[in-house]
Amino acid sequence: MKSIRLTLFTLATLLAVASCTPKTEHIIIISTSDIHAKLDMMPRLATLVDEARAQDSAKVFLVDAGDRWTGNAFVDMATHAGRPIIEQMNRLGYDVATYGNHEFDMGLDTLQKRVEDAEFDLVLANVNTGTTAWQQPKPYVVKRAGGVKVGFLGIVTNYANGHPDGDDPVYVGTEFYSPEWTAERYGKELRQKCDLMVVISHCGLDRDTTNLATAFPYADLLISGHTHETYSGKVGDVAIVQGTNKLKAVGLTTITMRGGEVEKLTTRYISLPEEGKASVKEAVEAYGNNPFLTESIGTLTAEASKRGLAQLMADEGRRVAGTDLAFYHIGGTRLPYLAEGDVSRADVYELEPFQSYLAITTMTLGEIEEMIINKFNDTTNYKESHREDLIPSGLSYTIVTNSAGDAVDVIIRPEQRKELYTVAMSDYVYGNKVYAYPRRPEEGRSPLVTAYLIDLFGRGPVTPDNTPRVVIK
Repeated sequence: MKSIRLTLFTLATLLAVASCTPKTEHIIIISTSDIHAKLDMMPRLATLVDEARAQDSAKVFLVDAGDRWTGNAFVDMATHAGRPIIEQMNRLGYDVATYGNHEFDMGLDTLQKRVEDAEFDLVLANVNTGTTAWQQPKPYVVKRAGGVKVGFLGIVTNYANGHPDGDDPVYVGTEFYSPEWTAERYGKELRQKCDLMVVISHCGLDRDTTNLATAFPYADLLISGHTHETYSGKVGDVAIVQGTNKLKAVGLTTITMRGGEVEKLTTRYISLPEEGKASVKEAVEAYGNNPFLTESIGTLTAEASKRGLAQLMADEGRRVAGTDLAFYHIGGTRLPYLAEGDVSRADVYELEPFQSYLAITTMTLGEIEEMIINKFNDTTNYKESHREDLIPSGLSYTIVTNSAGDAVDVIIRPEQRKELYTVAMSDYVYGNKVYAYPRRPEEGRSPLVTAYLIDLFGRGPVTPDNTPRVVIK
């Protein structure tokens, strides 16, 4: 915390010296992304924001680049799902935010209710919400920093399936547009209305540093989210910054404007102070008073790794569904591990916060091979490609790659050899077109994944299997 405070105080001194110059404005932008309802970090963020706002010589904007919930049972399972994180963002005085793909997890009805709860502006330029419950957001907003007009425009990622990452049914009735279309429709318009132009993007660094920076070459700053990685750099004349997920780091941009022009713009990412603001900490702790979520429902006999948890979800899903095989995707396994010992409902709901089930269908080994290769070689979402993704039960497999790192073959070792297999897979995999293969009709569904896991832990101690079933070579 000491180093952060020294940085802010040093900045304040420099800004104070410069502030006597007429027509000079100083701006600090603190940017977050992919908070995923990490409430326990909000007091530390509040400390940083208060320290920045204490500097009278600079105007501070607090900005978020999306994915505010999904990942904390005390937020996701609240009476008003998602509201606790919005309440704390209101408390901290956020100025503006855009939407991430996880804003849609709870459906458009709930999304609209949380929009109405927000005391900050929510902007998104590349969507038409049609006649859905989600009211059309503003594409951008212009705010004042002294005599400077600062424009904020929002963008969310849009994949080959025509919408942000997530199940197709959630997005029925909406239409999402490309960054290029958005730049032509709204970007140039906003550029004419502001002195400083900021694009808030939930497209991920792979897209932000390529086609988004190309689409908005006249933007001054691009605040990035989605890919959960720290970054500070520049593409052409566009500065780009991203903190990382769960408030492990935030973006800090300092700007000097002179005569309505950018004189200096510096971006970096920083960790939060160790000490949290007491009033925010007290408010956050109140959300944890939920015995239903905190009481033990069973035990693990050993630590379960992320892979072990995915294999547990696939194994128990296969048993419950009564199928030959099962697949769970590693991205749907939202905890990095679970420790040996007691397991609570909150643990289960944070492990699987999407209210998922397993879809039952039939597949040949050739179709399974096609699905694995196509997903591994996915070019639309680099964050989830070229990695162990489809976690199996009832088989193991080896992905054979070429010198470029792309999959060229899959060696599958099923427990039994059949012409046609019954397969249970997470509804996300079955319903998402990035898992490309010739689908057959859905023949049934498992109970919710959270329900069958809670039942599993209730039957006695659970021993995880952390041994890899997928090899990449």
